[in-house]
Amino acid sequence: MNIALVNLITKTADLPKGRAVKNPVPESDKDLNITKLATTLASRGHQVTIYISDAYEPAIKCSLDDVNIVYVPTRMSSIFPPAVFPCTPSLKAHLRRNAFDVVQSGEVFQMGTMYSNSAVKSSFSKLFVWQELDILMQGVAGTIQKQFYNTLGKRITRNCKIIPRSKSAANHLTDCGFEEELITQVVHSGVDCSIFKPMDKEKSRREFGLSENHNVVISVGRLHHNKGMDILVKAARIIKDENPDFKLIIKGTGPEEENLRGLIGKLGLTDTVSIHTEYLDNYDLAKLYNCADLYALSSRNDLFPFTAIESISCGIPILSSFGRGVESDIINEGAGLMASPTPEDFAASIMELFNDESRIESMSCKARDLAVNEFDFGVSADRLCCIYGESQ
Repeated sequence: MNIALVNLITKTADLPKGRAVKNPVPESDKDLNITKLATTLASRGHQVTIYISDAYEPAIKCSLDDVNIVYVPTRMSSIFPPAVFPCTPSLKAHLRRNAFDVVQSGEVFQMGTMYSNSAVKSSFSKLFVWQELDILMQGVAGTIQKQFYNTLGKRITRNCKIIPRSKSAANHLTDCGFEEELITQVVHSGVDCSIFKPMDKEKSRREFGLSENHNVVISVGRLHHNKGMDILVKAARIIKDENPDFKLIIKGTGPEEENLRGLIGKLGLTDTVSIHTEYLDNYDLAKLYNCADLYALSSRNDLFPFTAIESISCGIPILSSFGRGVESDIINEGAGLMASPTPEDFAASIMELFNDESRIESMSCKARDLAVNEFDFGVSADRLCCIYGESQ
């Protein structure tokens, strides 16, 4: 098949109070999840082209033998913020002239899906929407989204299939009135389980200056208020009093770095909490995950973080105060535990788990099995191909 993957937004934007303020542009398109998925589809013998808004064009662009990446010009960015609604009208022409068998866009509520729907009309191309969003957005955007679902969204999806990325997304679509026969089985955002995998914990810890006797929690993500890293730092202050061997590793960059470092110093945690801002490729990032006993997710607002998927693929279970897809597709499958979004409850839950090694070990095994059977790129690609084939 000749497949187009319309993925205009490649990194989650900062969304305080329901509006985007910045597009975090990736350093390279080589390690983008959509690129990994595309190369996996190509390895099955398909031709694959990815379409991305040029607002996310990185400084370093990869060259792939079997996948073509096209950065589409983005217009009227002052009216349509690329972080939420990238305006790429020339996308229609790209899709029309390439005679794709399959056009897969992301989110019913996206301009890319409207362009894709317009492009495939009166053609043999089949449209699919890969839906990650599982709630109505905040503020005015949520009101517009709901109205869109009930009008143009319903018309667009009459002639396509909607592929939910989580059970939570599937329930959201049903709750918003989309017909169940249009909603396929869940196809998760993928992970490369051959890279993100369990490794020698002692060796990994030596590389990052940790010892075997440390109890280690890790959190990876953009250093932004929405990610709630401050909650974890405050929890670390509570844990340290009872567990001097406790270590918290925060990995990421972002606008909250200075505030977090100030909080760490104020609470006397410079020997307990470390912030790693340096770039790590996927192989070294997998080693960092393998330093941990537990992954902590404290997001105030998020989608379905890739970091949670990378963590379970390394066999690191999750403690999360953020529910939705993480809860429905990971926690409820036995690969983690929910906590309330307060430092006190995070601290209590972490100490409870550290005092029950057998429970952490059981969740770790379930985490890895879940990643291999549900989240691996190969599983996602095969499920997508099956859905595409059923619609031919």
